[in-house]
Amino acid sequence: MRSLLRLRLVLLATPLIALPAVGLTGAPAARAADDDDGGDAVVEPEDYDDEAPDEDYVWEDGDEQEDGTTTDGFYRLRTRSGFTWVEGHWDGGTWVAPHWQAAAVPAGQVWVPGHRGPDGYWVDGHFRPVAREGYTWVDAAMTDGVWVNGYWRPVALRAGEVWVPGHVGPGGVWVAGHWRESAKAGHVWVPGHWRYGAWVPGHWRPTVEKPGQVWVAGYWGPRGWVAGFWRPAARPGHYWVASRWVNGAWTVGRWAAGARPVVARRYRVHPVASMVRAHDRRLWHAGKRQERRGKAQQRRGEVMQGVGEATGNKRLEKKGERVERRGERKERRGERKQKRAR
Repeated sequence: MRSLLRLRLVLLATPLIALPAVGLTGAPAARAADDDDGGDAVVEPEDYDDEAPDEDYVWEDGDEQEDGTTTDGFYRLRTRSGFTWVEGHWDGGTWVAPHWQAAAVPAGQVWVPGHRGPDGYWVDGHFRPVAREGYTWVDAAMTDGVWVNGYWRPVALRAGEVWVPGHVGPGGVWVAGHWRESAKAGHVWVPGHWRYGAWVPGHWRPTVEKPGQVWVAGYWGPRGWVAGFWRPAARPGHYWVASRWVNGAWTVGRWAAGARPVVARRYRVHPVASMVRAHDRRLWHAGKRQERRGKAQQRRGEVMQGVGEATGNKRLEKKGERVERRGERKERRGERKQKRAR
């Protein structure tokens, strides 16, 4: 039985990209993704995403398991210092989910796996201490259809306050959680969320809007809570730079002089895809055995060539070359069988 391999579009929502408008380092990947949009389809303004960060992303297909469970595709950064990307695959009949593989594991640390963010961008995994005094680690879990990240929870509670869990920040550094008031007059708490693989902190937002004004959210900084504030919707001769992560720290938005830079290239919204892979274990094991036999045959051919060369037996040397080539072909056939079974 051959395995099934097909592409299914399951959600039209995830924006592609994050490449510099000038000096594009990953332009081929962006162009390849843009070419998948259906050719002469009608292009609407909402088909584009102009807010993507200045990063280099690649697309990873989703998967469907034998039990029908599916995972959507996602974008991830092309490279991560100190890590190697491992695609989802079968290993001896066991499914290994896609992940970043660390080059080394620090002593006394535990790896927390990454996951696909709700907007279709990969959230990097990170290391955490095995234990932390005064805290209990709560594992990540799917709650009411929403992925809740793992976090440290204080053992002791505080009256009238709510714990805001910490999260992983840029570069895999843990950003500690904090306490907040359970309620604040005239405000509502807006939970934090993932955007382009980075965490946008939760904040208090006024319940009453101000005409001509835009609310700039507050945040928890190294010295405690930094209050939000209202700003004019526009300022002559300036443009607003949104709050963002800068060198590992959350930086509040600001006004910048001049006109907003024009992005020379815009990127199409890419559909989230699931790559359906039905796993045939019998075929996979047969392919593995054939691959091993091919490698053994290659080694025999190499030995024959060595003996023929050492003794001046050209006939034996030629025969060894033929045996080695047959072993290579057998190994490739075994590898193809394993791929069909994934």
